[in-house]
Amino acid sequence: MESHSKNTEEVLSLARSSGAGVAGVADLSLIRGLPTFEGVLLNHYRYAISIGVPLPNMAVEGITIEDPGILYAHAYHSANALIDSITLKLSGWIIGNGYSALVIPASLRVDLLNNLGHASHKAFACAAGVGWIGRNGLLVNPVYGPRLRLGTVLTDMPLKPGKPLKNQCGSCRLCVESCPSGALKYSEFELYPSAREEIFDHQKCAARLDKFKHMFAQRTHQAAYAAPICGICIKVCPIGKSRPRT
Repeated sequence: MESHSKNTEEVLSLARSSGAGVAGVADLSLIRGLPTFEGVLLNHYRYAISIGVPLPNMAVEGITIEDPGILYAHAYHSANALIDSITLKLSGWIIGNGYSALVIPASLRVDLLNNLGHASHKAFACAAGVGWIGRNGLLVNPVYGPRLRLGTVLTDMPLKPGKPLKNQCGSCRLCVESCPSGALKYSEFELYPSAREEIFDHQKCAARLDKFKHMFAQRTHQAAYAAPICGICIKVCPIGKSRPRT
């Protein structure tokens, strides 16, 4: 177990020194039934390294119902690029130490109809104890709230996993009541809802996200930042609005 702890300390330290605000390790045996796509097979790996890059608070606070804002769009793009850089660095370090690693892209939809990526970064992060699944269906970290972008590296390197956090949203319904598309539904659960549809209508959400993506694409000077973003449920969450100074 000494090697597990040493490996974990080194890989998480590398993640944080490379720009991750939060990082943890998930035991994949906790989420073996997690759906994956495009050739990602969890049974080839034992652990997932989950990292999160915080979004700038003022960029999130600039989000409005009519327009997420170019500063939020820029932060979204920049965070995804940084995450992919960090996870690639982690996978290189793992491979250099003789183990297997696979990077799950930070933000890449492989199923456009159902708005899905290769696998759920949120599920890995929750299993790692990085945060809990909130009423908005997002990963909520105790410090940053949902104001994070997430990335994942799968590996067979011996690591020491964290423990999942139960939902700590309490009776708060701000995200549900504030969703402009009416895509969120209130539901009580401890770790995960029984199905995504229990708390979230992905088609309603996707329609709004794509609307803003097209809006940015039509602005010639902002087209490079066109992305399916909204951010209202992130902005209204009280967790992460103010962060402790270190």
